[in-house]
Amino acid sequence: MTLLQRFSSSFDTHTRYWLLSVLLVAAALRLYNLDAHGLFFDEKATMLVSQGVVQDGGNQHDVFEKGKLIFTNQEFWREKKLADYYEAMTRSDIGNSPFYYLLLHQWMSVFGISDFSARSMSVLFSVLTVLMVFVFAQHFFKSSKIALTAAVLTTIEPFFIAYSQQARNYSLTFFLTLTATYCFLRALEADTQKHPSTKWYVLYGLTAFLGLYSHFLVASVLLAHGVYVLLFVRKWQSWVGAGLAVGFAVAGLAWWFMYGGGQYTLFSLNHQSKVYLECALNRPYNNPYGIILPATFENVLHKSLPILGDMWLFSNGIWDKIEGRKNTALASLLGFVLFLAYIKSDKDKRWVYVALGALVLEIVVFRAASPSYLILTVAVLMLCLAFYSLVLSPQKKTLKIGAFLLIICIIPTAFLIFNAFRSGHTYGLTQRYSGFSFPYMMILASVALWRLWGESYSGLFRITNPEQQNRSDPNQQKWIQYAVSVVVVVQLVLIGNTLRKVYADRSIKYNYRETPREANPHYAAAKQAVALYQQGDTLLLPAPMAKFDNPMDRTYLPYSVVDAQYFNLYLPKEGIFVQKLDTLNVDQIQLQKANGQRIELMNLEGKRY
Repeated sequence: MTLLQRFSSSFDTHTRYWLLSVLLVAAALRLYNLDAHGLFFDEKATMLVSQGVVQDGGNQHDVFEKGKLIFTNQEFWREKKLADYYEAMTRSDIGNSPFYYLLLHQWMSVFGISDFSARSMSVLFSVLTVLMVFVFAQHFFKSSKIALTAAVLTTIEPFFIAYSQQARNYSLTFFLTLTATYCFLRALEADTQKHPSTKWYVLYGLTAFLGLYSHFLVASVLLAHGVYVLLFVRKWQSWVGAGLAVGFAVAGLAWWFMYGGGQYTLFSLNHQSKVYLECALNRPYNNPYGIILPATFENVLHKSLPILGDMWLFSNGIWDKIEGRKNTALASLLGFVLFLAYIKSDKDKRWVYVALGALVLEIVVFRAASPSYLILTVAVLMLCLAFYSLVLSPQKKTLKIGAFLLIICIIPTAFLIFNAFRSGHTYGLTQRYSGFSFPYMMILASVALWRLWGESYSGLFRITNPEQQNRSDPNQQKWIQYAVSVVVVVQLVLIGNTLRKVYADRSIKYNYRETPREANPHYAAAKQAVALYQQGDTLLLPAPMAKFDNPMDRTYLPYSVVDAQYFNLYLPKEGIFVQKLDTLNVDQIQLQKANGQRIELMNLEGKRY
């Protein structure tokens, strides 16, 4: 029996159809408007690095030789060596993500070089992440309803959709870390049940290795695995197996730092940290990298709360709307009071009045003017309910999974917080660097929903103590079940509004801008050039004066050739297109006909995103 057959046979046909439907919806949501907006700076770096090209011509001396202004597309596409790919990664992405770039290079060799093809690989791995969330929840919670709900929540989570539409390594990394975690837990499970575990440790080591080769911050996930082993694993076989697997992954990364394309990674990171610290201290709101603040307790807290809040789907986005630490603390406290009322009301009906009083207090304090505080209150209730449900389970295995989910949801962000205080600035405190925790929060969210709605499959919430039996019966708590369901629906509507902003390229959080980008101007200009170019014509490409902030970016040229590089990405390799760098008209891509006539193909002013 194949792995796919074994997987599909673990649940019924009805569930398989639902899962297929969810995956199709996930693909549709991620493919929608995929190439409607141009590439931003990091994505442009991705496109060049995947083809072994250093931004601003660092490894293209023969093409952009100083003083040589005329070149052809065939010179640009001259065959690259392995050293070129290493240098491109080292200088354009601090040596990060070699496995991602290898995959993307092969992907575009098959599907061509375009914004759609580059981003569609991220879509693929984002959809696979939805599938992997289902597999994870199905195996460890033995409930198709919980697994399907987790897959649905992952499908509609704005974070996953937004990053699936970027030609960057994040979707691949989230998939690899989730897969590595699944293999890690399966290996520990096999050891506990005295089943063969070698294959799971091998798969764990391989996926952890590929994860580290996709993004260095995967180390925070391996750290979470280590903390769990330290606290909950007592079998020496598990320690040895996990140690060898992680040792393999880390040794591979060490080789990359010493002999591969990552020799200057630590140098680049150190330089960047110094630049960001200078910005935080001297120009926090007026620098090329966004808002960077000194790492004071208040600043770090202000940056961290939205990250932690947005991981929990029921509080996604509300941190942009709530004001005041006291009000936030009060709303959170009321959420905990509602949680206590929910679990205590079966035995003591007075807790119902406590809960109603808490809701009245909520309305009076916040005057129902902003639903954000009510949503926060319910979000805290749901989070408490999720962990309570796991602790309540009589199954030791389920209790351990709950502890593991708590650890892996906290440590990646805690790692970023620690690094912020260590470096003195808040630049690295961002969602995408702690996104490894999101899949597990989706699973916790589905556990909370089904605890609220009465899930009792496979003994997950079955209570062995008769005195506690009523707690598993949601009929006794209809008074809060309906209220929470309404708030969840409201939050889903708000998430829909967030997705509309993402698709319109107007979300500061996910698109990094409020003014939407146009479609890729270099791609559009290249297509026009292919249609209009004739023998004897010359393409004129803007080459403004170069400005280098990082020594790794500096080249031998006094002017920038990035517009020429982006433009040539979309020119076919066959045929000859004669091109000239124009250091005077630094915003226009023009076609100069043989008779001297100039045709503007694109004006790049305001479009270099």
